[in-house]
Amino acid sequence: MTVRQTYLKNLQQRLDVQAVLVLNDSDMLVPFREGIFYFVVVNEPQADGKIRRMLFQEQVIIEQQISTWQLEKGVICGLDERLAEMLRRAEIVWDKEHYMKQMKLRLASLSSSLQKKHICKEYSQILRFFHETKEFLQQGMMLDAHHSAIQTIHYLARLIVYEAGDHPQPALWTQVKQIDPSIYKLYEELSFNAEALEKRIELLVLAIEFWIASRTKESVRYLVELMETKSGPWRLEELMNHPMIQEAEIEIPLVIDKMLQRLLIQEIVCKEGGNGDRETGFILMG
Repeated sequence: MTVRQTYLKNLQQRLDVQAVLVLNDSDMLVPFREGIFYFVVVNEPQADGKIRRMLFQEQVIIEQQISTWQLEKGVICGLDERLAEMLRRAEIVWDKEHYMKQMKLRLASLSSSLQKKHICKEYSQILRFFHETKEFLQQGMMLDAHHSAIQTIHYLARLIVYEAGDHPQPALWTQVKQIDPSIYKLYEELSFNAEALEKRIELLVLAIEFWIASRTKESVRYLVELMETKSGPWRLEELMNHPMIQEAEIEIPLVIDKMLQRLLIQEIVCKEGGNGDRETGFILMG
């Protein structure tokens, strides 16, 4: 019996083990260059994140545990991207009741609510880095502007992938080239165009500015649907501290500012202070 067979047999005898997967040792996502990398799916929530490096009959084995609870939560709320991609690539070597085969299909699909959440999150990151790009450009800090421009189009690429109903992959630009060649061309022009760096960044700024202006309404549906759950105004603090927003990691101030500019929301006074100050809130237009 080989080392792998013996190791697998030992795992199969454990009552808490639901499935075992192995990641090809030539895969770029393997965290260690030495040894065999296994995912062990168990029915214990406290197992999440546990990773062991072992010598098993002189063979190096890396074992990372993940719970069925984390996987079930990942279907609804999303799973860490690197972990999700590793699981997608990993080969199932043992699967009690075909649990992991079904789970892989569920993780690969993108529900409407999860899609909206990801799109809104990526959109907020686009706004953040686009603002930085313009600021650095105005101050003549070309390398900083270039870095922020790269980040801006990176998050735009991710948003495009989510809009297409897919998950971003490590080879993101190969993926985007198939989905939206025009966005791929923007990245190519920023990276390889013979124009001066400042000119390349300026051209990207114009293109992104137009894209943002035309796609705000579609990109903020997640936030709009949350705001629809309440008839009155939403205070900024209330939105920022909402569990759905914190879990999604959306940069609310930037998104709110853009929604105000696009007349998707209106700012109104919702509380009068004793010292003449007035706290404002936001309501949806229409």
